[in-house]
Formats: sequence, C-alpha cells, structure tokens
Amino acid sequence: MNLLWCLCLLIVIVYAENADDTADPCTTAYVLDKMDFRLKENVAYNASMTLCDRYRLGKGRWVRADGQDLLQTEPRPEETCGTRYAIWMREPPPEDVGELVEREACVVGLRGSCSSKLPIKIKKCMGYNVYFLTPPTSCHKAYCFQYAEKGTPPTETVSQPVVAYKLIRQMDVKPYQELQFSCEFPLKKVDYYYQVVWYIEDTPSVITEPVKKHSLQKTYLGYGHGDATKGYNKLGINVKCSVRLKVVPEGPPGPMSKLSENFFAGIQVKSTRVDINRDKPKGEILIQLTVPFGCPLMLDDKVENCPLEIEMNVPRDPMKCTSEIKAAKPLDLIGQGKNCGYRIWNTEWQKIVSIPVAFIDKPEYKLVLPDSPEGAFRIGMITGQKVGSPAWSGIELQDVYVHIHESSDVWKGKECAALNDPHMYTFDRRPYENQYSGRFVLYRGKSTEFPTEVQIETTQCNRNPRSIPYCVCAIAVRAGGDVFVIDRCPNRRIQIKYLACKDNLIDARKESELEYKIYFPSGTYVNALLQDYTGVRTINVHMYPSKADKDETLGLCGTLNGNQNDDFMDKDGNLLVRIDFINHWRVTPEEFLVLMSEDKLNALSPWKGSVLYCTCPHKQVTGDRPEDIGQCSEDTIVQCAKEDNPALNKNKCRIRSRRSARRVFSHKMFEISEDQFYHIDEADVYTSRIKREADIIWSKSKAQEYCNNFMKKSQTFDACSSVPSVNSNFLMENCVLDILLTNSTIWSAGTREALRTTCMKELSQNTTLKEDTKEGKPSIAQQIKKIACMNECSWHGNCLNGSCNCEEGYGGKDCSMDLNKPPIVYGVNIEEGSLCDKRTCQRALVEGYGFLDQKTLMCSLRVYQVAENKSVVGEITEHKVPGEHDSIAEIFCPLDKTRVKRSVNQGFVKGIDISVSNNGQNFSTTHTLFVLDVICQDTVNISGDIQFTLRKGYCYIGGRCIVHGSNGTEECMNCNSSKNTNDWSKKEGCPYTTEKSDPEVDDSLTLIIVPVVVGVLLVVTIIIAVILFLKKRTIRQSGKTKAEVKVSYSEVATKEDS
Repeated sequence: MNLLWCLCLLIVIVYAENADDTADPCTTAYVLDKMDFRLKENVAYNASMTLCDRYRLGKGRWVRADGQDLLQTEPRPEETCGTRYAIWMREPPPEDVGELVEREACVVGLRGSCSSKLPIKIKKCMGYNVYFLTPPTSCHKAYCFQYAEKGTPPTETVSQPVVAYKLIRQMDVKPYQELQFSCEFPLKKVDYYYQVVWYIEDTPSVITEPVKKHSLQKTYLGYGHGDATKGYNKLGINVKCSVRLKVVPEGPPGPMSKLSENFFAGIQVKSTRVDINRDKPKGEILIQLTVPFGCPLMLDDKVENCPLEIEMNVPRDPMKCTSEIKAAKPLDLIGQGKNCGYRIWNTEWQKIVSIPVAFIDKPEYKLVLPDSPEGAFRIGMITGQKVGSPAWSGIELQDVYVHIHESSDVWKGKECAALNDPHMYTFDRRPYENQYSGRFVLYRGKSTEFPTEVQIETTQCNRNPRSIPYCVCAIAVRAGGDVFVIDRCPNRRIQIKYLACKDNLIDARKESELEYKIYFPSGTYVNALLQDYTGVRTINVHMYPSKADKDETLGLCGTLNGNQNDDFMDKDGNLLVRIDFINHWRVTPEEFLVLMSEDKLNALSPWKGSVLYCTCPHKQVTGDRPEDIGQCSEDTIVQCAKEDNPALNKNKCRIRSRRSARRVFSHKMFEISEDQFYHIDEADVYTSRIKREADIIWSKSKAQEYCNNFMKKSQTFDACSSVPSVNSNFLMENCVLDILLTNSTIWSAGTREALRTTCMKELSQNTTLKEDTKEGKPSIAQQIKKIACMNECSWHGNCLNGSCNCEEGYGGKDCSMDLNKPPIVYGVNIEEGSLCDKRTCQRALVEGYGFLDQKTLMCSLRVYQVAENKSVVGEITEHKVPGEHDSIAEIFCPLDKTRVKRSVNQGFVKGIDISVSNNGQNFSTTHTLFVLDVICQDTVNISGDIQFTLRKGYCYIGGRCIVHGSNGTEECMNCNSSKNTNDWSKKEGCPYTTEKSDPEVDDSLTLIIVPVVVGVLLVVTIIIAVILFLKKRTIRQSGKTKAEVKVSYSEVATKEDS
C-alpha cells in the first residue's frame, strides 16, 4: 500500500513538473516585474533598487514579452539593465509563428560578458514572443530586454484601476446572464491602445488584446469555459487588474499601472467563529455574496428568478455517539431530497444571510466536545450544483468553527414527577399532593415560537371508604404540531399512539411493553411507566429536564431555577397557594389533547416555521475539505439516549403533514364508540403483583415498618439508594402515604419502580458512574444494571444481568403477564372503519391491550371472498404469521400471505378474520378486515346494513377496476357500465361476434395460444401439399410398364418381408 502511495505521489510530481510543457506557452499571461526597468540603459544606483530574478521564476517558467525581446547585443559595462549582472542572448528569436527554439543566455560576470550560461526556450506567438527563462543561481542577476523594432513605448501610465462587475447578456441554447469583471480607470486624452492584465489569486492569468477606449468591453474578464487563459472558471476568487498603454497594437507597451486592490468575487463568510451556550444552543452563521449571480432570460429579456444553494457538512466520527451541530434547512427544500443549508434568491443577493445552527447535545451531564483544536465543531460549506452556472457550482466557503460553552448545571439530577395517587414534586424538588380529579398541565415551555407541553389526567383509582386517592391515567405530550398520547383511563379505549405528527419533532421510544420514553427536540423527555393493579391502570410519570429548561418551565412542574419558593406560580408569574396553583393549571375537556377533535389538533400552532434544523452528514474526515454533502435528516432529537430502543410507528398518525389524496369510502364497516368499553373486563390480563391484604387498619408506624422491610428486600432499592440525585427517603415517605390513603400495600411496588426509573436515568447521564473502579471492577452503572430488573420480575422469574428470565407460562419484560390469557382486541384498522385499500394494504393495525413483544406473538388470518352483500364465496384459507409489535396496545399483522391469485374466483371483496395470540396457541376474539379497491369499490348503507357496491362509471372484470369505455383485449369488446358491470360488452355496430370472456382465463394467454394453433395448422397443411405434389410428379416421370411396376412393388414387399 505504501508503495502504491509513493507511485501516486511520483505521478503527481511528474505531472506538476511537466505541466508547463504540455500547455501552449503562448497562453501564458505571466509578465516579469518592471519590464520598463529592464532596458540596458537603466542603472540601479543602490542595492535596494537592483533587480533579481533568482526567486521570481521558480524552477523556470514561461513569461510573455509584448513589443520587447531579450537583449541580443553584448551589453557594455555601463549597460546594467537595472541589475548588477545582466542576462542576455547572442542569437535572435524565431521568425515563424509557432516556431519554438532552444537557446543559451549569457550571464555577465566578473570574468566577462558571458561568464556562465543558462538554457532558455523561445516561441514565436501571434504578435509577441514567449520565453522559458531559467532562474539564475544567485541574486543581483536579472534578464535584460530591449524594445522590438516597431514603435516606441508610451511613457505614461494610467491611475490605479478598480475592479467592477456587471451581468452581461449571453446566448447559448437560450439567453442567460454571465458575470463579467471590468477594470475601471480614467482614460487618457491621447488616443492610446489599452491592454489589461488580469490576475486571479495574485497570478497573472489573462492578457487582453490592446483596444481603443470605445472597445473596452473586450477587456472584460468573463467565464473561461475551462480555459484559464481566457477567463475565470470558478468563483470564490480574488481578482485584480493592471493596465498598460500602447501606441500601436504590435508595438512595445508602456509601464504597467499600479495593481488594483484585490476584489473578492464569491461568498464571504462574515462570522468564521460562532459561540453558543449549552443552555441556549442556537447561533448563526453570517454570509454575504459580493457579486450577483446570473439567471436565464425569458423571451422578452426579463430575468427568471433562480436560487443559489449553500450546503453544509459537519464532519465527525460516525462510529462514536457524540454531540453534534445541526444546521437550518430551508422550508422550500424539505421533501426534495436536498441538503442542510440555505437558499439565496437572485433578487436578494446583496443581503446578509443568517444561517441558523444549533448544538445538539448528548443527554449526559458532562459536555462532550469534538477532538479538535479548542474543542470546536467545524462546519464546511459548499455551493450546490447550479444549472447553467458551473462557476458557481461546488465553491468551498471558509470553514466556520462553532465553540460550545458550559452553562448552569441547575438541571442536572432534577426531575418532576407524578407518582401513584399522585404524589407530586416539582423540578426543584418541592413535594406536594394532588388528590383531585381532572386534567392538568404538568409541563409547559415558556417559548411561544417553539410550543411544548405535557398534560395529565387523574381519576379515582381506589375504593377506600376512608379516602379517595386519584392516579394519573393519561398523558399527552405536544411539541408544535405533534401530539403523542398514552390513555389508560376507565371506560375509554386504551391508546398508545401519535394523534398528530405534522412537524415530526416528537420521538416516542419503547423501553418495554410497560415503559415508554417521549423525547422533545431539546432532550427533555417524559418517562411513562405503566402500572397495573387489581381493577386499576395507572401511569407513573417522570419528567426529566434538559439544560434548555432553565427558567423556561411552567405548569405543575414549577419553574426550574433551583429555588423551591417560586415553584407555585401561575403563567403570569404570580405566586399562589397549593390548591390555587393546582386549579390554575387545570384544562377543560376541549383543551385536553387526548380528547381533542381532529380539527383542533390540526389547528395547533406548529414549531417556528422559519427554521427547521436537520442533521448534516458527518462522515469521518481526514483532511481539511468537507466530505461530499449527502441528504440530511430532519431528526432533531438529542442523540444517543434513545438509540438502543425501538421507535413507535408514526404511519398510523391521525393528523399528518401531508394528507393522502386517495378517495375514502362512504361508510365505515366498523364504528367505535367509547360506550362499548364500559363493560370490557381487562383486569384479568395481568396477574396481581401484590395480593390483597385482609381488611385491616394501617397505622403510620406499621406502614413505615412495612415499607422499610419491603424496600430493603429489593436489590435495586439497595443499590440505587447511594446513587446521586436518587431521593430514596422521599420515595419511602410516598410508600407510607400510599398505604395510609388506600389502606393497602398494592402500590408499594410502584414506589419501588419509581426509584428504579430515576436510578436508571441517572446512570445513563452521570458519566462518573460509568467509569471503571480503581479496583478493576465494573463501573457502578454496570453493577447496578445487572441486578435492576423491572418489578423484580413480579415473582415469576429470575433477574439475570438486568433481564428477567420468566417462568413457563409468563411473559413480558417483568414476567407479569399470563401467556395463557389472550390479549384484548378492540378492532382492526379502527380509524378506517375496518376497511383497507388493496393498493396500500400491506399490514393490518390491531388495537387492544396486552400485546407482548416476544417471538411467540402470532396473528391468525382467515381469508375469503365475499359478494356485494357480504356473503362468502369460494374457498377459505387460513394462515398464521408473526405479529409486529409496536406497543402493548397496538400490533401490526402482515398481510402478504393473503394475496389471492388471479386464477381463483375472487368474488367482489376480500375479507380477513384476524385474531392475536401472545403464545401462538390461545387467540383473542376475531375481528374482520375488508380489503377493497378504492378506485371502483365503495361501501353503501342498505337499511342499516353496510354492504359493498361498485362506483358509477366502472366495471369490475376479472378482479380489476375498468373505466367505462375502456377497450378489452378484443377489438369489439369494451366496458359498458350501463349494460354489464361484471363482464365485457359488445360495441354498438361492430360486425364481429365474440363469445363471453371467462374472467378466470388470462387474456394474455389467449393472445399467445390462438396464433400458435393457427400457425401449427398452416405448417401441417403446407407439408401435406408438398408430399402429394412430389408423389404425383414421381408417377408421371416413370416410364416403366405395369408389370415392371408390379415387380417393383413385389420386390419391395419381398425385401420388407425378409
């Protein structure tokens, strides 16, 4: 491999060394400095004025001489050419255009006028000569020039010029604008010729032809179309110019004017350093174009609007889970497969553009920065491919370095919680009780541009005659136009799903069937732990803040600032007493997101529309150039915390950013009503985690003794009690309060699980706990995770390395579910009314409760065909397929095996009876899904019975929708829905008659068979005709007698007999 690299390097070096030899030297624009001082009459009176070509020529280079040639006569001692030791040549330059000769130049020295020699080359070009000059070996030596025979040079020079720009109309396939540069200077009174030398990146690149003042547009610098001697080929360059005068075009030029100031033509990055605080993780990159970009012209020469796209790249090691920088994505690029960055329109090219960037943090407490100088993130920027303007395509801008600064650590180790019945505490750990029924705002961000909110609903959860505690039964999480809910309230359908996902901001993750994490873009997240008791379903809610929440929170979680005294505050900043504080954050049923109508969900204020951050590609980069920009993702969630857990499916989201334009069915086959859930007995799905105690009266001391013994039996409680930010004393007090409120110990396990939840969160964020111990033992985090199993495996399994090994007959992450009891099923494709369009019906969504995420989760599919009146026709097939688990309340059943072959009688609509089992043996109740072709099939209400019908203007032939008037496979047949909707009809006035088509026969097969049969018959006929013809001709030509013929036949017969 090293040899290969060396070979490649050698090739590059050889190519570079010979680059000047391969290019036409007549195209060079390089002119030696101070050509007017290189005349033999010029004398350098001190060392500072002495010309030296030792370092001007590199290892040798071609230079251009307009109206001048290398001195060809031996200089006298007083003729020094502005240096100490002049260099001249004895022989004249070539005379024929295109001729190239090699010469030797003499170097004047102490020992004579030719004390040493230098090899040079000369080529005759049109109107001038070019010289390949070898540099002298020491200083105070320079090449000496003389004027050519034609004319004398002007002595005047123009004032220092200025580079200007303009868009010039050009013509290709269609007219367009081209950016050109002009060298502006005051004109002379004498009618000279003006010659402009253009420098790109301080290198002379283009020398224009000498022109009069009325033709100065010919000296403009335009696009070179790949030829660097004719113009620029890429923008993002420094341009400057110089002018010299001539009396005649072929004559010697006057002195060069002073060079203009460098003009940068491209995109300036005005802020190459961006500083961002960790708790306010947004900044901006400022850029500005210094020149306009051209666009196509319309027929009337009006300019079409066109954009220039700036794409961004943030290099990092993709193998490491780390913090990163995200860049804004323009809204008009979303959905077009475009990249992170910005779009600038030609009409706004002069504006300073602000490109927002954001720091996407890790959830860990310790700030993680890239391994780079000063720990800065480097953002590379490059222009996209601009059609028709290759000079604007692929321009690399200056890199921008983003520096992240640590902020307040008040958020570290904090949480807001609503536990069991519910015991509440704010972010600043102020405890209080909320023993009231209703719907409340638990958390709300103060920002109106980026709306975030978490709501909860509490309901009665115990029938203790002495007190009535209330528990959380539903939560709703909102970010902009996204809403995710977990609803387990009595007499309602259990739901764990997205209700709206217009902004694609919320990311819901499944830890297990009973634990879910819902992430905001900031990294703040909700942990919802589902708790099931005898006849009661509750949710323990933990709200974990991020650094962005400091001083920005409202609701029952209070204000996160480290001060408990200002937690009970209303939305206007007024302090309230506890009861007023709780009531202030109530919401009405109409405001409650779980029960909100579709119209109101759709009207929710979206995330700030002007900025959507996306992750730029971040491949590992070894050099300074960013990798090629690829497509970016609108993923805006904090990295790493959620990567090991599956995301919940958004495809079933009720409100989406782009609603499907497909036609819907007129009537639903199945309408769900909340009334039907009043009598569904779901309590038996889970085995009781703690058996009911006898009806005894619990005292405080007895409750304290019980909780102390119960908690200390737990390995998890014992190990987690020493973890920072885990308040075991507070949870112990909650355990006691629960017993006194309910006169029962059934919620003790919920308190223990609350401690485990907080403990596991702390282990994931506190990097100190992840470090290996000095004794070489595993880290504290690793040690605890090995023994911390959910619900202590519910006494139906053993905890092995952090996972429950369940006893036979039990399942779930905590071994709490009896596998012999099938899950509850509410329906299939409920939102669509148990209907499905055959074009998109890949999976069936089954809703209910008690679905387990394990290999034995199975769907039973009973497939058949029905007529318009739903009567079954044809055969019935049955299949069992693995279910695809989404949550404890929803699974998907794949329908691939239910597809019916064309050769089978299809009836009118396909029906699929679906049931589900957790162990592959005990199946739930059956619910039917009907698969229709939405193009031509619909539902109809006939006396209260929903049946199927064909839409007007269609036929249904051979299992396909045929538009009225469409031709069949035969010339005289078409679909005539007014005559027959089930078969092809004969066209009016058609002379041919055709038998009825058989829908079971493939028309394409008929087209093949008929020509084949006809062809075979034709070939057989021809063969028979040929045989008969040959036979008759043989008889006719025979001159034999009948006897001879008989003998012949007899001989043949004899021979055959023998």
